[in-house]
Amino acid sequence: MSALVFLDTETTGLAIDADIWEFAAVRREDDGSETDLHLFIEHDEAKCKNLPESFLADHYARFPSHGRETKRRDAAWEIYHFIQGGLLDSPDKPHVVGAVPNFDTERLSRMFRVVIEQRKDPWHHHLIDVENLVVGWLAGRGKASPSRPWDSSELSRLVGVDPDDFVRHSAMGDARWAMAIYDAVMVTGRIGGAS
Repeated sequence: MSALVFLDTETTGLAIDADIWEFAAVRREDDGSETDLHLFIEHDEAKCKNLPESFLADHYARFPSHGRETKRRDAAWEIYHFIQGGLLDSPDKPHVVGAVPNFDTERLSRMFRVVIEQRKDPWHHHLIDVENLVVGWLAGRGKASPSRPWDSSELSRLVGVDPDDFVRHSAMGDARWAMAIYDAVMVTGRIGGAS
């Protein structure tokens, strides 16, 4: 079985070339042990100008100043090796878990290619989206699925995970929130006795 990496990013926008300014992940090994990585990353702050006002305010409130952020190249290598788990070209790549994880992995892939010229992604190509897990869990129990587009907070509550218990729209808060949803659905006995 491969490791799981619960991750999230905060970016300067929605475009594929948006810079990642915050990264957080929790890597869970087969034995259940976990390690964290949380970075604030150097980026082009001019790209933040199109962020919604609340996201822009959050960026300025939480992003460290005075050179305390991680240089982009150093961050790219640190993230790459953290996800990879130190196993060079291992066939047993970890699975990335998140809420709409392709948003994060597409931008991470681009950062790896552009900044460190790394063309191979360090994760397994099957991503695990916790929102899809919840909808499948509901369908498997004959319960009505919420109407689309899905509201992630509503889905979270349907499996007993209160999204207000997490610092949402922060990278570590969202990574831990996705982990709680994953565990509620996938770990036996968590949801109402796992009927």
